[in-house]
Amino acid sequence: MTDHTRQRQISDTLDAYQADLASQGDRQAFALLYRRWHPRGIRLARRLTGDAAEADDVMQDAALTIARDIRKLRDPARFSAWAFTIVRRRSADHIDRAVRRRAGEADSLMPETDMGPDVALSMKQALARLPETERTMLALFYLDGFRGHEIAAALGIPLGTVKSRLFKARQSLKKLYEGDDHD
Repeated sequence: MTDHTRQRQISDTLDAYQADLASQGDRQAFALLYRRWHPRGIRLARRLTGDAAEADDVMQDAALTIARDIRKLRDPARFSAWAFTIVRRRSADHIDRAVRRRAGEADSLMPETDMGPDVALSMKQALARLPETERTMLALFYLDGFRGHEIAAALGIPLGTVKSRLFKARQSLKKLYEGDDHD
């Protein structure tokens, strides 16, 4: 067993223990759990909303919901999945409100650039050319360190879908990076 795996198991066990205590009304356990969990929740909210200020608002709403509803958590071992689902739903609520606010505004389109299939793109350029869903999947997995089941919970999709989308995103990124994106 690697050190990373061992640390993950310890963290998961600690989350379950503190979530159980928090669900029974232990405020200190909740504070410790939330302090440790918050950075990952805020990264998810930023990925989903695309805006740091929006992500902060999402996390405030999510924190209130989590604090209010933690007594309803049936399986403390599933705290992170439960909490990520709340963050995802609050992100969707914020996005919906933003879309409604902007409904009257004209869409601004960025000009597309065609670099041609023979030009190999830098990794950053290749990532930028991926669809948003593929960029999000790669970022959650590689940059934010989410595991497959956590991504599934955060995005509200089955684990098999996460795995297939990650595979597709890797393949797309490889093609773009190697300059082999011609169809």
